[in-house]
Amino acid sequence: MKAGLRENTLGLFSLFVIFLWLSPNWVNFSFTIGTQSYNWTTFVLFILLPLIGLGYLVLAFFKRKCWLFFFGLACIFAFPITMAVGSFLLGP
Repeated sequence: MKAGLRENTLGLFSLFVIFLWLSPNWVNFSFTIGTQSYNWTTFVLFILLPLIGLGYLVLAFFKRKCWLFFFGLACIFAFPITMAVGSFLLGP
């Protein structure tokens, strides 16, 4: 029972990560702290998703699950994947 709960939690967290990955398309805002300006897209694609991807790689090593490894790599390379898909769909 406990292992099933962990799998469900991991699945829900994976859905949350997919929502985060798609969120720059829906939400676009920037904020300023001092003289630095930050953008939501930059934060998600360059900071948040790669950190989550590293966590997935560690989980894949300990849980011995192949899909966690590939999901972690997809999170780490979220920006290049997003740009490649956008270039493919929109054209050069």
